[in-house]
Amino acid sequence: MDKIICLGKNYLDHTLEMKEKAPERPVLFIKPPSTFVEPKENSNVVLPWKRGLIHHECEIVFKLYKKNIIGLGLGLDLTLRDVQKKLKENGHPWEIAKTFKNSAIVTPIKGLRDFPKDWQDCLFTLKVNGDIRQESKLNNAIMKADEIIHYVDEFFPLCDGDLIFTGTPSGVGPLNPNDLVEMSFGPILHSFRVVEIG
Repeated sequence: MDKIICLGKNYLDHTLEMKEKAPERPVLFIKPPSTFVEPKENSNVVLPWKRGLIHHECEIVFKLYKKNIIGLGLGLDLTLRDVQKKLKENGHPWEIAKTFKNSAIVTPIKGLRDFPKDWQDCLFTLKVNGDIRQESKLNNAIMKADEIIHYVDEFFPLCDGDLIFTGTPSGVGPLNPNDLVEMSFGPILHSFRVVEIG
């Protein structure tokens, strides 16, 4: 993996819940591979709550090979929301709020063949402590799979193994220490716990 490319504001309902204006096209930003973690089932992921409020943003993730999608997963694009708010208010870039350790949590990637042909119409779900927080499908997004690849390719050199986070629907909210996180999408059903730095 060379990089993790993320789409912001690719779901109109999320843009509205953040009380922001919808852009003409989704926002693009990058997370370095050092933010990536693929937690084992029922394992713990350490997060830095001392830095402020941490929000979950559940998204479908593409794995690329020769600019084609070869696998799918679910990811959490974690955001230090208080930090991001201050940076936005001052007109500054907000990568600092997105690029802390373990801020790109990804389930094990499954091959495209493991999903139904209409996978863009399959629901993906995030539960926290058994409660559904986010649920949507890629067909609800502004840009769908092929459009996303072409769009990203306009601006970034795409490398084999790169991951694309495709944007989050409404329902983003805070995580707290010891929360149990469950993510499901097609053949993916994965759970882990988020904990505080010890």
